[in-house]
Amino acid sequence: MKKYLILGLGRSGKSAAFFLLNQNKEIICVDDNLVEDEQIKKLKEKNVPVLKDFSDFSDIEKIIVSPGISPNHEIISEAIKRNIEVIGEIELGVLYLKNRCIGITGTNGKTTLTKLLAHIFNNNNKVAYALGNVGTPLTSYIDKFGRDDIIVLELSSFQLETMKTKFLDAAVIINITPDHLDRYPSFKEYGIAKLNIINCLKDDKKLYTTKKIIKNYLSDNNKNEIKQVTEESENIAIKICLDFGIQKKDILNSIKTFQKDKHRIEFVREIKGISFYNDSKATNVHSVIFAVKKFKKPIILIAGGVDKGFTYKVWKRSFKNKVKTVLAIGQSREKIKNELKGFDVLLCDSLKSAIDKAYALAQRNDNILFSPGCSSFDMFKNYEHRGDEFKKIVNGIEGEKCLEEIL
Repeated sequence: MKKYLILGLGRSGKSAAFFLLNQNKEIICVDDNLVEDEQIKKLKEKNVPVLKDFSDFSDIEKIIVSPGISPNHEIISEAIKRNIEVIGEIELGVLYLKNRCIGITGTNGKTTLTKLLAHIFNNNNKVAYALGNVGTPLTSYIDKFGRDDIIVLELSSFQLETMKTKFLDAAVIINITPDHLDRYPSFKEYGIAKLNIINCLKDDKKLYTTKKIIKNYLSDNNKNEIKQVTEESENIAIKICLDFGIQKKDILNSIKTFQKDKHRIEFVREIKGISFYNDSKATNVHSVIFAVKKFKKPIILIAGGVDKGFTYKVWKRSFKNKVKTVLAIGQSREKIKNELKGFDVLLCDSLKSAIDKAYALAQRNDNILFSPGCSSFDMFKNYEHRGDEFKKIVNGIEGEKCLEEIL
């Protein structure tokens, strides 16, 4: 009997494994960096081979690859040579999906929009699920959907790379700015991955995107209807929900009750007129620009982490007359300092020392913004861990500022 190979046992890989078992498929699981947990134990209890290495492709029908796995992985390369189909967990789920589905991609803002749309639908008696890159795998919910439920899928470039099924009833491209250049050979290749969402649209269904995307990326012979939107989540949500039959007044009322995601320009605390904001979810340089533009009062910025291959010089225009000081941390701190000549950039050894210095330097009405613009893996498990640590440190601040002691 032919088998499915699950490559990568993160959240989506494990979900795909259990989903396929429920479909009575035979599976093999492979992960180069296998970490034993309860779900891995359950797979082994079901007699599923869970391996760190794999070389026998003779019985493999299809490979389900996790989005974090490089397309250059040796197992994928070998599969391509043997004409074995490689798909992601999302596309696996799509093969069994019968519901209306909205797909959302973009460099910044896609998680917020995904959750906002699901919130508006649910607030107006239309059952909706926010799934995909937002944190919950599609395959973990396939069996729970009612016939009329709406699926709102956040789709990363990694997930879109391998997708080819036309299943979307609406698609959104919010923006395309440089990101993940540690994975893609060029910005062009990254953009191509994002644009693949268009190939997943059913015929004659709508693409919602900005004037900039239309001008820079879309040809005149595009077969889908294009609706122009701004990058603002509320603007996009209103247009989509109107097209899905919700009254504008009901959409606006729902938007008022929406709570934004943690770690995205999240207000933490005010101390003596100084406001602290956690934007740990900002993992690329344009996310930082997006955050800085949201503030009118002066900013002391804490940034840095694992460099992703892009330049920090693009910060200069938006930082001018707005960012007083940059406190740089992590592996990228020297590069940030070198590329932000003309700005006050201080190097810090840890997140705590950066917060202490920021608080010491801040004056009443200043904003201390933690917006790293980099990956978190040099110092933290992920951006959530990084943001939680920021909040923990800020909430532990006591007493008066003492500039001399801290500096």
